[in-house]
Order: sequence, then C-alpha cells, then structure tokens
Amino acid sequence: MDFTTSEDQIVQQLRREQVAKWTQLAQQADCSTKTVQRALAKVGYFNSINYNATFVTLQDVPQFDRHGLWTYHGVRFSRLGNLPETVRRIVEQAPAGCTVQELEELVGTRVHNHVSRLLREGKLDRFFPGRNVVYLAAGPRRRNAQQQVRREAEPQPIPTVCEKDLPAGLDAVTVIQVLVRLLERPEDSVASLARTLQARQLAVRADQIRQILDFYGLKKTTR
Repeated sequence: MDFTTSEDQIVQQLRREQVAKWTQLAQQADCSTKTVQRALAKVGYFNSINYNATFVTLQDVPQFDRHGLWTYHGVRFSRLGNLPETVRRIVEQAPAGCTVQELEELVGTRVHNHVSRLLREGKLDRFFPGRNVVYLAAGPRRRNAQQQVRREAEPQPIPTVCEKDLPAGLDAVTVIQVLVRLLERPEDSVASLARTLQARQLAVRADQIRQILDFYGLKKTTR
C-alpha cells in the first residue's frame, strides 16, 4: 500500500503510542485531521467509544475481551466500532439484561440517550423488576429468558408496615396471622380463634382479636 511521507509518519507515530487523540496526531505531523483520517483509513483504525470518539488506535492493536471491549488508560474501544451497536450487543448477550449503571460501568461513558433511541427503534426492550429499569433483547425468546434470570437474581423487597396501619400494641406478624386465620375459618368465634392461635404459639388474646376487627372495620356476628 502506498503511503506519502506524511501518512507513514502518522501511522508509525500512532503505532508507537498505541492510543492518541486525532488532534495530537495532526499536530505532531503538522497536518490537518483529514490528512490523519486518510492515512489511518489505509491501515484501519478504531475510534474510542468514550471521550466523544476523540481517541484513535490502529485496527490491529486492541485485544478485545468477551464483551468486545478493550481499555487503554481509561479509553475504551469496541470491536463494533461505535457506541450504540456496542450497547445493543452487550444487552443482547447479557444473561439477565443490563441496567444503565451496568452498561456505563462497561463502556465508560453515559448511555441513557443511546438506550432510549434503541428502544424507540425497536432494537431493545425493557422491564421494571424493581427500582431500576432493565434493558433486554428485542427478540421475544431471548427477552423472556433474560427476564427470568433477572427476576431470580433480584433480591425480593421485604414489605414494610407503618405503625399507624396497625392496631395499638400489636405487631404486624400477629395481625397478619389473625387475619389469615379469619379467612381460613370465618365461622369460628373470637374465643375459638384465640385458642387456635395460642395453640400455635401465638400470644394473642380474644380482646386483641376484637381490637383487630374493630380497627379494620371487620364485622363478625359470632363474638
């Protein structure tokens, strides 16, 4: 392949440095960035997917990991060459999909605008298993599999009960067990309910069961 003296200088300079800014190469070769682009186009190159694509490396330099990414002093490059397609591929390959935070940790830059556009274009999907949005593959089979893995991996939130929602002096566990027993045996008297629950090692009295009924506005004909 034929190179001008200037082009050869640019390629050799980048090979020595491994990663450099476009503007830096242009200044070193005393030429325009367009001349740098023409020189590197002859051998192939990758733009960085972070730092607004201001960094460049030669095509044969990166040693990509399983995500198709290579990092050099914080500058990240992708085998796919651009950020949107990289984000899409990472999401599709992730067993449980990805949150924005997980994606940004991998690619080293903000991705919110990119995932939003991929959603609008139908190239990604999403669901809401908890506080964070999880982005998924668009294909239904892969999407469903990712949802299942994410649900199994996500810790289940522990329900909380505010004290004002409970009768005075009674804890949530006692109230719940009383209400469950009421659903199971609505025909039992309050005294019978108390004896049954006491036999199950729940310290609750008949008057406390009446207190629960009154608190929640529940009516029971047999008292």
